[in-house]
Amino acid sequence: MGESTVGEPGVRPAALRRDRVTGGQWRAWWRWYLLVGLAVMAVAPTVPAVGRQGLYGFTGLSALAALVIGVRRHRPTAARPWWLFVAGVAASLAASIWWVVEMALTGRLRPGSLGDVLFASAYPLFIAGLITWVRRDRRRSGYESVVDAGLVVSGLLALSWTFVMFPLMSKAAIGHQTPGYLIYPVMDLFVVAMAVRLLFSARVRTVSYLLLVTAAFTLLIADCVGYILTAADATGVDSNFAAPLWVLTYLLLGAAALHPSMARSAGAVERSQAIASPLRIALYALLALVAPAVAIGIVVARGGESPAQDLVMPSVFAATTAVLLVVRLGLLARVAHRRANQLDEHALALSTALSEQQALREELTYRALHDSLTGLGNRALLHERLDAVTGPYGLLLLDLDGFKDINDAYGHPAGDELLVEVAQRLRATVTDGVLVRLGGDEFAVLLEPAGARAVADAMVDSLREPFVSGDRQSELTASVGMLLADAPLPQGEALRRADLALYAAKAAGKNRVQEYTSALAADRDRRTRLITDLRRALAAEELTVHYQPVVELTTGRITAVEALVRWVPPGQPPISPVEFIPVAEESGLIGPLGAWVLRRALRDARMWHQRYGMSVGVNVSARQLREPGIAQLILDELAAQRLPGAALVVEITESVLVVNDGPEAAAVLAVLDRLREHGVRIAVDDFGTGYSSLAYLRTLPVDVLKIDRAFVQGSARGGDPAAFLRAIVQLGRSLGLRTVAEAVETPAQASRLLQMHCTLAQGYFFSRPIAADELGTLLAKTGGRFDTTTIGAIAA
Repeated sequence: MGESTVGEPGVRPAALRRDRVTGGQWRAWWRWYLLVGLAVMAVAPTVPAVGRQGLYGFTGLSALAALVIGVRRHRPTAARPWWLFVAGVAASLAASIWWVVEMALTGRLRPGSLGDVLFASAYPLFIAGLITWVRRDRRRSGYESVVDAGLVVSGLLALSWTFVMFPLMSKAAIGHQTPGYLIYPVMDLFVVAMAVRLLFSARVRTVSYLLLVTAAFTLLIADCVGYILTAADATGVDSNFAAPLWVLTYLLLGAAALHPSMARSAGAVERSQAIASPLRIALYALLALVAPAVAIGIVVARGGESPAQDLVMPSVFAATTAVLLVVRLGLLARVAHRRANQLDEHALALSTALSEQQALREELTYRALHDSLTGLGNRALLHERLDAVTGPYGLLLLDLDGFKDINDAYGHPAGDELLVEVAQRLRATVTDGVLVRLGGDEFAVLLEPAGARAVADAMVDSLREPFVSGDRQSELTASVGMLLADAPLPQGEALRRADLALYAAKAAGKNRVQEYTSALAADRDRRTRLITDLRRALAAEELTVHYQPVVELTTGRITAVEALVRWVPPGQPPISPVEFIPVAEESGLIGPLGAWVLRRALRDARMWHQRYGMSVGVNVSARQLREPGIAQLILDELAAQRLPGAALVVEITESVLVVNDGPEAAAVLAVLDRLREHGVRIAVDDFGTGYSSLAYLRTLPVDVLKIDRAFVQGSARGGDPAAFLRAIVQLGRSLGLRTVAEAVETPAQASRLLQMHCTLAQGYFFSRPIAADELGTLLAKTGGRFDTTTIGAIAA
C-alpha cells in the first residue's frame, strides 16, 4: 500500500527508487523507535520521580504519534483497529495528564474523578481494536470463537479471583475504592480473551501482528504486577515495577504501527480451523484443571480447614469451564458430523466421477484407435497391434485407384459416402485379421501369413463391382502391397516394405496385388539415392542442356531447337532422362529443374533467335503447369533475356490436356491462354500415344502437334502406322496446326513425311542433341540450313 512495486504502470524508475529507499527507511525506523524507547525505560528508574513521570509521559506521547504516523504513512486496508488503538492511547494519556494536574492543584487524587473515567475507557477501546482485528468467517458458526474465549476467561477467573479480586476486596486500606479497582481485572479478562482469539484465529502472521500480541500480554502482566503490589501494600506502593511495563505496552503499539507490515496485518478473515489443534486441546485441559487446583490449594493452605464460602467461587468457575468444554465438544461433534456428511457426499460424487471418467476413458480410447468415418481401426490401432506381434504375420496395404477423380468430380461428401461403402465391402472380406483405415483412401490389414494372398485377391475383387449412389454409378479399382514377414519387424520398417510393394503395384498398372521382395527395396533405395544426387546436381549445376534442331523439309532451314536436359555425374556414366525425370516428378524436384532448364535454354537461344529467327522448345510437365505463378515465371525469364514470346515453344504432354472439368483444368487452361497472349506457342509432345479425345484439339490452346516416334518409324501397334501418321498430319492441317515429326532417322522417312505434307521434322537424320557451343558451330558452318536435295529427289 505504502510502497511501490516494480513494474507498476505509471510509476517512473526514479519514483520506484525513492519508494524503495523510503520503504527501507521505514523498516529501520520501527527498530530505532523501539530501541530508543527501551533505553529510556532503562534510564527512567534512575531519575527523580518528577523526571521519571515526564519520561513516561513523553514515551506515551511518542507512541500516540507513532500510531498516527503509521496509519497515515502505510494506509492499511483495515484502518479501524488502528484508530481504536489511537483513541485508547489518547484516553490513557489524557488520564495521566489529568492526574498530574489534579495532584499539582489539590495535592491528592480523588477517586472516581475524570482521570479514572478516561483511564478506564482506554481498555474498551483497546479491546474493540483487538475484536475488529480479524473479520468473522460467515461460513462458520460464530459460537466457536465465543466458546473458546469463554474457556480461557473461565479458567483464568479462578486465578484472578483467588490472587487478585478477593485480596483487593479484603483490603481495608482501599476501603470504598475497591469496586473501582475491580473494573480493571474484569477488563483484563476481556483483553486476555481477545488476545487468545487473535492467537487462534489470525490468518496473517506479520511482525506488526506479533508486536501487537506482545503488547496485549505486556499490558496484562503490567496490570497483574500492579494488582499484586496494591494487594500487598494497603497504604499504596510506588509502581516502579508496573509502570515500565505499561510504558513498554505503548512502545510495542507504536513499533507495530511503524512497521510496514501493518498495512496488511489487520482486516483479514479469521483462519478456518474446524478441528482444534493439539496445542489448543492441551490448553483447554490445563484451564479445566485450574479451578480444582485452586480449590485444593486453598484447602491445603489453610490446613484442611477452609470456610465453605472460600470454595464457592472456584467451584463455580470449575463448573463453568466444564460446561463450556461440553459445549465446545458438542460444536466439534457437530462439525465432525457435518464433515462426515460432506465426505460421504464427496465419496459418492467421487465414485460417480470415477465411473464417468472410466466410461470417458474407454470412449476416448475407442475414438483414439478407430476411424470416425468408417468405424474401422485407425493407424494408431495398427501400430499398437504391430508392436504386439510375436511371430510371423502378413501386412496388406490397399490404396484405391482413381478415388481422387471421384472426390474432385462429385465433392468430398460423395467421397466420404464411397469410403463408407468401401469399408463395408472390405469388412465383409476380411473375416480374420485387423482391418484399419490409415487415412484418405488407404487401408491396411494385419493377419496370419497363410491366408494373406487369398484375402488380398478377395479385397481387390470386392471393389471391382460398381458403386451405386442414387442415379450415380462410380467404378473403382484397388492396388494392394503385401508383406509376408517371417519374424516381427519394427512397425516403421514393416509399413515401409508394404508401401514399397504398393508403389510397385501402382507402377505396374494398378488393380493388382504385389508382394514385397528385396528387389523392390533395392530399386527404392536406388531411387532415393537418385533423388539425393539429383538435388545435389541441381545445386552444383552438374546438369547440361543439349539441343536438337527442328528442320523445315522443303528448305532445310532450322526453324527451332528442342531443349533436352542431360546429366553426367562426375566420374560416372550418363543417367538417362527416362530415369531421372520421373524421379524428379515424384520428389517435387521437377519445379526447380524445369525452371533451371527454361532459364538456360532462353539464355542460349537469345543469339540464335536474333541471327536465324529460331525458337526454342522447352518441355513443361503437368505438375509445373499446376504450380502457382508458372506463367509469370516464364514471361519473366523471356523479359530477362529480352526475347519475344515467339522465341519460345512450351511443349506439354497429352495428359495435361485430358483433365476433368474443375478448378484444376481451368487453372491450366488459364496459364496456356496467358502464354499464347504473349506470343508463346504451345506444342503437344508425343502426340498420338495418349488417351485424349481429338475433339479437345478444337477448343484447346494448341499451336503445334509433335508426332510420336512410333508413327514415324512404323513401330506403332494396332494398325497401319503410315495410315495413323497420315491421319494425324491431315488432322493438324484441318485444324490449322503445324505438325512436327519426331525421331526421323533416314532419308526415306523424311521423304515420306514430305509426301504427306508434314514439312517439319527432327531426329538423328539431321542431328543428335548437341551442346550449345556445338550447335553454335553448326549454325555458323551451315548458315542455319541443311542440304535437303536428297530428300527432294527421293520424294520425286
